[in-house]
Amino acid sequence: NAKTFRPDGIVSGLDTWDMLQEQRDVKSIPYPWTCLNEYTYGFRRKELVTITSGSGMGKSQIMRELEHYLLGATDDNIGILALEEDIPKTTLGIMSIEANKLLHVPEVRAETTPEEERAYWERTFGLDRLHLLDHFGSTSEDDLLGRIRYMAKGLDCKWIILDHLSIVVSDQSNGDERKAIDSIMTNLRKIVQETGVGLFLVSHLRRPSGAKAHEDGGKISLGELRGSAAIAQLSDMVIGLERDQQNADPEVRNTTTVRVLKNRFVGLTGPACYLYYDKESGRMIETACPTNDEAEF
Repeated sequence: NAKTFRPDGIVSGLDTWDMLQEQRDVKSIPYPWTCLNEYTYGFRRKELVTITSGSGMGKSQIMRELEHYLLGATDDNIGILALEEDIPKTTLGIMSIEANKLLHVPEVRAETTPEEERAYWERTFGLDRLHLLDHFGSTSEDDLLGRIRYMAKGLDCKWIILDHLSIVVSDQSNGDERKAIDSIMTNLRKIVQETGVGLFLVSHLRRPSGAKAHEDGGKISLGELRGSAAIAQLSDMVIGLERDQQNADPEVRNTTTVRVLKNRFVGLTGPACYLYYDKESGRMIETACPTNDEAEF
């Protein structure tokens, strides 16, 4: 009466029906920008979404928009690991989205009463759904992965934002950046599968050789992700941000092209939409192509 031996991880085809029915309950959450949803059908838990661009292109601002958006679009807890800034800066950044004004600018904050500021805080951090990492300058891989796992399991965070990968790599690469990225990406992928969280990861690009710089509006390709092919291979979605920072036209200078570089969900790629940075409100607003050149679309 001995049972047939079957190694762990081998699944009979007869067992796949129940798995399929569980997949029917997978919920896609639309992005706050309609045009991006036409390419991605939103974002989902158990996905690793990488956001990339050149330096100073607005990646962190996009992350703040998403962090604030998740508060209203879901009832879930959200974990934030902003490794380039301290807790007060992250807090004020998300409150600024709620306030529709740049609270970190001294003149703007001086015109905001403590009562108004408290109201913005109550509607964001006062909900007790945002959990932040105070990293104290320590960003080793093991420490970081342990904290992400704790956010997912101990704090029941359904969404994790890690901004950004390069800081973790520089802290522990020992001269082998590719190997360090391979290790981190593999472990992040494991956490996503193990815990079921949706993970947004910010990553930098390597400088293009001889081509137009990303900061001057150069187009992004998957091959320009910095350090290792593992970033593209292990991500479910890769979204690139392009902007001509020094253009004489302020409308062009402040408009970001959002390009879908990889889309494992439905396979659609290409330039998805344009987002205009409003310097008064500090918000990223969906807009039309500022150059009237929509040939790519």
